[in-house]
Amino acid sequence: MQNQMPHFKYRFITNRANKHVACIEVERRVVHEIRNLDEFYKTFGYDQHIAQAGILPDEFIWEKYIQSPDGDFSACLQMHIIEYLKKHSAAFREEYGNQCEGWLAAHAEVRAKRGMACAACRMEPFGEK
Repeated sequence: MQNQMPHFKYRFITNRANKHVACIEVERRVVHEIRNLDEFYKTFGYDQHIAQAGILPDEFIWEKYIQSPDGDFSACLQMHIIEYLKKHSAAFREEYGNQCEGWLAAHAEVRAKRGMACAACRMEPFGEK
């Protein structure tokens, strides 16, 4: 695999046991099955206070990362997915472990130049995850 970062996306699929599951994919290939959606959504800054306000997790992610009036934070969305995978997926660490630190460092550099932080980055100082 080259140094170019692949596009990670999460979605719900029907697995072999005919159950709906959340997963993270790269080029339509499942790289991780999400077992704890609450923990996954927390990666992006979604918490019980937001849920109690009646905002759905995907709605929150869309508004804070994709259509934010503060800017396009889709790169941050990718970085949070990568950080989640680093923590929860041995298969991801095996396949992308050597490259993901470079992706995270490149993102941190761009973010520092831009001087803006996404919803999850506002929650905790950068580098303390």
